Amino acid sequence: MKFRNILYTFVFTFAALCAQARPAALYPGSSVSYTVQKKHRPVVDKSLQLMASDLKTDTKRNIKADLLIFQLDMASNKDMKTLGEMQVPVMDIIAKKDAFWIGVRGTKTVIVGSNGRGTAYGILQFAKAGNPQNKVKGLTEIPSVEYRGISLEGSHKTNYHQLFENMLRRRINFLCEGWDSGDVPDHFVHSLRQKADSFGILLATPHGSHGLRLQSLKKSMNVNIGWADDNYGYIAPVDDGSDNGVVYHLAYAGKPHSYLWLCTTQPGLIANELQTAYRKGADRLWMAVVYNPDVAIYQLDLMMDLAWNIKSVNLSNTRQHLRGWLTKQFNSRVANALVEPLSQYFRLTDIRKPEFMDFTQQKAPSRHNKNGDGGIANTDFNAEEFDNELDRYLNNYYHVCKQVREARHYVADEDSDKFFTLVEYPVCASAQMAVKMLESQESRLIARPVSFHHDSEALESAARSIKAYRKIQELTSLYNNAMARMRRQSTMDAAPQDLAVFGAPQLTDTLSEAELQQYGNYTHSDAALDNDNNIVGTAARYAIASQDTRTIDLLGRSLKAVELNQGDSLTYRFTSGTVGGVLRLSFVPTHALDGGSLQCSVRIDNNTPRIVIITNGEQGEQWADDVLCGQALVTLPVSLEAGAHTLTIKALSDHVVFDEWMIDRDADRRFYVFPVQP
Repeated sequence: MKFRNILYTFVFTFAALCAQARPAALYPGSSVSYTVQKKHRPVVDKSLQLMASDLKTDTKRNIKADLLIFQLDMASNKDMKTLGEMQVPVMDIIAKKDAFWIGVRGTKTVIVGSNGRGTAYGILQFAKAGNPQNKVKGLTEIPSVEYRGISLEGSHKTNYHQLFENMLRRRINFLCEGWDSGDVPDHFVHSLRQKADSFGILLATPHGSHGLRLQSLKKSMNVNIGWADDNYGYIAPVDDGSDNGVVYHLAYAGKPHSYLWLCTTQPGLIANELQTAYRKGADRLWMAVVYNPDVAIYQLDLMMDLAWNIKSVNLSNTRQHLRGWLTKQFNSRVANALVEPLSQYFRLTDIRKPEFMDFTQQKAPSRHNKNGDGGIANTDFNAEEFDNELDRYLNNYYHVCKQVREARHYVADEDSDKFFTLVEYPVCASAQMAVKMLESQESRLIARPVSFHHDSEALESAARSIKAYRKIQELTSLYNNAMARMRRQSTMDAAPQDLAVFGAPQLTDTLSEAELQQYGNYTHSDAALDNDNNIVGTAARYAIASQDTRTIDLLGRSLKAVELNQGDSLTYRFTSGTVGGVLRLSFVPTHALDGGSLQCSVRIDNNTPRIVIITNGEQGEQWADDVLCGQALVTLPVSLEAGAHTLTIKALSDHVVFDEWMIDRDADRRFYVFPVQP
């Protein structure tokens, strides 16, 4: 009966509405028509243009609809009366910025936004998903975070029209430049303001040491930043953390090392750090710092999905978000084939980002070294430990790349270029960077200069390194060609800042093309895992845990790190012979939420607990080592009698994230990766 009353009311209301506005076709020949209230913001027209473009190119969908579109903050009394007669729940969204409602009244789909952006978001939501399942009740969406933006890092060439289109699609409502440098480019704000306003985009500039000034054609406002990461993805309070803005880096230029090539920040880290900041009150503004938004597209979408709906990611199953994103980009078969290899990819890049494979730190810039390039050093991967952890790292990359290439079989032809740019390039280029750096190291260590050209093992490693370097250049060319075919003006910069890590491999001597041909053939073989009879475990494989501990999917080298707040504990049981050596503990290098040191206690059996500091809140040498390795290591001496034992980790601070542990008989062992199965 209620629906019938709504229908009868709608018939008379729509007749009156049609008398003052004639529906327009979305485009010539379109089966979608629309009627928009007389006064509305330009962004509403932009969203209609984007919807028309999408539906023209998507020949598989045949949408038929008559749309009634309203923008509440510019609605006339007649518009409001019409909405009231249709029993649209305007009071649910009228006081919320960027909110929208979509529902069906009679034969018409009604889209109502609280403001111009909200109306545009509603239109684009309909274009993507059609009518809501419950047509009468409709769909109401209200953003969790009011201002959702990006800051462009560095001097990457920008097509602002394409950028603003993508921002509108992703519900990103402000753009900043110059956040890290503090220098706002000359072209920014004044010349861009009108174009930005037509897309509903605010322009932001740094304001003081911890603030942003947001500006549009009609207003400006200041928002203070209370939470910011340390430039490497680990959130900490700014001053007292009382203000409700967040800055989070998905790219960074500066010490201890820039990472501007690929975006490899773990999804679990992004989700956990930002949800933590949100729980602490950071709900007004979130800003992601990126170098090239097209390169950071998954992580940026993840962050903006959270900003729109803070509950959109279940931390215990972050893979579910990744699978959903892949399904939207391609299809469910591709998504199912890619979730596990991409999860392993995020593990491998957490072990070492591709940009950090030089194993050096950048220094203060100088006249002769403008980016402070630290050069190339031998890595910490040790071919002599755990049955060659260096080869095993490369083997893991080999299998991930193989699975990615196999998933290509499920990709539709029209999505081939998108698959290459979003998935295949970052995974395979990262793998080739690892091959280039680790094989060149092997070659340098195997042979002395006088014997280099007579040592087949050294020449084989050198050849693999050179071929990997050339492969990166080839992949980059394919990437840029694919972007051009997709009419994307963004290009891949495969050597940002021209750092040595991106250059040709450093070898004992050059190889001739004949040598490269002779020694360049390589047959893959797996390296078995040997933990040298040590006791090794991951955080999620506990025997006992406090009620409030949380296992976070796609976080840490184990991909299942466990977060503890003050007072929470984890207990592990194990059996050993008589052992003397060290206990090694690996933590995700998060920061204390009060700005102090991050601490926990460690106890074996019923012995006296030992208090350890994980991070001390200072950005010194230890912090630099931790963020470049993606882990904070704690090492304690241990002496065990034969028998059963327990290990208990208890958090003395909030936001302790535990990852892996090992009781190592060799206290002086030099290695880089805990010997656990991925």
